[in-house]
Amino acid sequence: MLPTVLFYSILFLAVVVLPALFILAVLLFVEYGQRFWKRFGGAIVPVANGLWDRPSARRLRNRFPRTIAFLGRRLNPRDAWGLPATLASLAILAGLWFFAGIFQDLIAKDPLVMLDVRLHNSVPLFRSTGMTWFMLTLTEFGSPIVLWIICIGAALRALSRGNRRLAATLLLAIAGTSLLSLILKAAFGHVRPTDALIGAYEASFPSGHLLSGAVVYGLFGSLILGHRARLAVRALATTAILLLIVGIGLSRLYLGVHWPSDLLGSLALALVCLALVLFFLHYDRPLPRIDNITIPVSSGVLQVAGSVFLVAAVATGALLVRMTKIVAVGPPAPARPISLAALLASVPADIPRRSEGLMGEKMEPISIVLIGTKEQVIDAFRRGGWTLADLPTPIRVMEEALAGVQNRPDPSGPATPAYLADRPQTLTFEKADLSAPSARRRHHTRVWQAMYCTMPNCEPVWLATASFDVGVEISPSLHVPTHRIDPEIDTERALIVRDLTAVGAKDLGTITVVPPLRGANAAGDAFTTDGRAVVLRVGG
Repeated sequence: MLPTVLFYSILFLAVVVLPALFILAVLLFVEYGQRFWKRFGGAIVPVANGLWDRPSARRLRNRFPRTIAFLGRRLNPRDAWGLPATLASLAILAGLWFFAGIFQDLIAKDPLVMLDVRLHNSVPLFRSTGMTWFMLTLTEFGSPIVLWIICIGAALRALSRGNRRLAATLLLAIAGTSLLSLILKAAFGHVRPTDALIGAYEASFPSGHLLSGAVVYGLFGSLILGHRARLAVRALATTAILLLIVGIGLSRLYLGVHWPSDLLGSLALALVCLALVLFFLHYDRPLPRIDNITIPVSSGVLQVAGSVFLVAAVATGALLVRMTKIVAVGPPAPARPISLAALLASVPADIPRRSEGLMGEKMEPISIVLIGTKEQVIDAFRRGGWTLADLPTPIRVMEEALAGVQNRPDPSGPATPAYLADRPQTLTFEKADLSAPSARRRHHTRVWQAMYCTMPNCEPVWLATASFDVGVEISPSLHVPTHRIDPEIDTERALIVRDLTAVGAKDLGTITVVPPLRGANAAGDAFTTDGRAVVLRVGG
């Protein structure tokens, strides 16, 4: 229970809360940095002058006069190329540094690449019909055609109010990010995932939806922050904008068309582009070719046309959602035949012997091999008294957390993913401990579908690990509350074998997976095992 809640809470913070706070920090930094200086500069300057007149400061000015003068001009809030340009430059440098770090990790095949694959493979754990349609709706708010229509509509309304600079900024934002996305996709040629729910054919890196969406909606967020509306209204509207931006990114990950690193790179580029367009918008020197442009149409016509475009954007998004074809995606079908004799001799060499945590931490070894269809595996466990774990939807995870706090049973609570060959478990089964039924104390087995099937009828092969949660502790390695497992994991293997053979599964023998082992799971709990796995046929 606790590892599950902790895992998904951290995942929620990483993919929702932190990106939203990051975007908000950028908007506040760029929007209010200059205002802060103007408001508090009168109090700061006398203090700074007092420090500046000290002998050590005078010696510094005399030694580096040009450098000091340059830095002084960079902090001048009254000069467009002073403090405003400095704030924009800092944001641009931060974005470029962030982007370079992501690019370096991808080139060097650092752990980010492993996280890319494992997080992408974990997305099916969260999928449902309703969530899929919700994510399709979110993703269309970031589609190029919808964003172009929104920007044109907003630009027309800005022109109706005489705000030519804002109109130009909106068109610059969508045109610039669209062009940048096309150039980088062509330059990097990063291959998309092949198991997406929807069709996407151009290169993967960066995400054009998130890049353009973050800049365009970020620009709207900046306008909201600078509006004279009540604080509560601005806070609510800004929160909605931030959630929309994050939602667009999550939708691309959910639909399987992008790797997580694509989204991180897009956020880094969005920071650079957002700083540039906000600097352009707030540049307080005249730009005659933009500021003096004349539109031979009345403001009323422009306002109506802008409203029509905004309504058309919503209608276009709805139409695109209805037109989108969803591809059925499931685990790869077993395609490598293996004889039963070969399987009883040894686990195939290309199958990892031990499960792993998200970051590659070694965990329990394979202890059971099952032969049979998915339906046969589920039916055998069900008849043996085990329950199939639910998918980790947010509501379901919260229900499991509540069950743990109240120390009551939750026989189908979601499980923390573990990985075998970079894929999370296909199925998870749980069984309450009859001596003390509780979400804190229960039997677990995680089951992965292998790429192998036994001849001659190509019966699927499944690999499973086993553990028994016996209580709650502070993790020796993670230093947070988590479950404590019984170190005798072979006893748990024997329990599963006994339950399944009691309902008709056939024990075909044992195979050596690893040498006798004293190891630890991702939480740091020690375990011992003889390193063997029992082979069971659950089919007829």
